[in-house]
Amino acid sequence: MSKEFCIQLRVYYEDTDAGGIVYHANYLKFCERARSEFIRSLGVSQAEMLRQGRGFVVAKMQLRFKKPARLDDLLTVSCRVSRLRHVAIAFDQEVRAPDGTVLFELNCDIGYIDFNTGALLEIPADMAGRLKDYYQGQED
Repeated sequence: MSKEFCIQLRVYYEDTDAGGIVYHANYLKFCERARSEFIRSLGVSQAEMLRQGRGFVVAKMQLRFKKPARLDDLLTVSCRVSRLRHVAIAFDQEVRAPDGTVLFELNCDIGYIDFNTGALLEIPADMAGRLKDYYQGQED
């Protein structure tokens, strides 16, 4: 099983609808933030990738809303590398309530691309090596 990377974030008023419940699209933002922090934790600068005209883009998502998060909740957002390919990474992610209850689940594939051409690129060897530390499965 892959190692889990987690961040915590507070639900602010701006994250909620009129009833104090997290607006559905914001779960995607929470998960994006966790993936970005995961990449940063590997020592990879997304700003440098951008300067080189390269980076990650979402290719596919499957999601499930289970229970609502609410104003002022301190959420835990996790990332697990569920599949590692030469040009893409698949993540399993969860948003959990303070008591550990799973509120939201996301399976997400991100591809590494050249922003100028849109072509898939091989993930650089040094980054791929760091990703392997989080992935315990077989590579494609």
